Amino acid sequence: MARLHLLTTDVSAFDLLGALTSENHVVAVVIPENRADSGKVRLVREAAAKLGVAVFQHQRGKPLPENLLPADAAISWMYSQILPAVDLPRYKLGLLNMHGGKIPEFRGANVLQWAIIEGEGTIGVTWHQIVEKVDAGPIWAESSIKVPWNWTAWEARAALIREGIRLFPDAWNRFSLGQQPIRTPDLSKGSIWPPRKSRDGRIGVGWEERRVRDMIRALCPPWPPARVEVGGVERAVIAIAHAAGEDTVPYALADGRVIHLVHAALID
Repeated sequence: MARLHLLTTDVSAFDLLGALTSENHVVAVVIPENRADSGKVRLVREAAAKLGVAVFQHQRGKPLPENLLPADAAISWMYSQILPAVDLPRYKLGLLNMHGGKIPEFRGANVLQWAIIEGEGTIGVTWHQIVEKVDAGPIWAESSIKVPWNWTAWEARAALIREGIRLFPDAWNRFSLGQQPIRTPDLSKGSIWPPRKSRDGRIGVGWEERRVRDMIRALCPPWPPARVEVGGVERAVIAIAHAAGEDTVPYALADGRVIHLVHAALID
């Protein structure tokens, strides 16, 4: 029998539990303290309450709460904080994490957005073991999803969630039964991508159209939007229009053509 912690910010985490046998059960749900009052995490709280599972808050940069119920393993799903190294030995089976990116090519933060901005046509879905180095542990199951050129990051995220849930039973069985991982990533390749800052959403001067479109669709709602400077003022950009309008600004592409960016608001 294994007692489990479920670390998550998304209610879809509870869709994983059907793959667990009766002798494995979640004894605590862990949420990040800085998102505890968000709409997404409120749904997590409600789902945990229905199951009668206690919810604990984890402070960014701090170890897990001292009063957290003991567990043999942890499942990390759409979780937004890095666990300190001091927490890793508390789980005798380890910590299994779903990473929405290819490893080692897209290790790190916000890799769904980074991959789309970089023009990737596929997004990795990787179940791996958490170790001290970022996204560096053994891989227990992996796949990828195709991302059509006109998908937003939100549409890609939905597909990523579906694929992560589909892969979970295989990953969990390999991981929990102590089987061999399918591979260990070569850390000499790939990159660790940083958390995105507001400046990373700026559309520069004279980009190619594909690059502009990828920036806009990567930064769709609910994330902060792409932005463009017009007359010394930054404006949020939400789409590309076929023609000029009251809510558009002209933008000159690298090839000399002009497109029209739909803006939503001024940015302070």
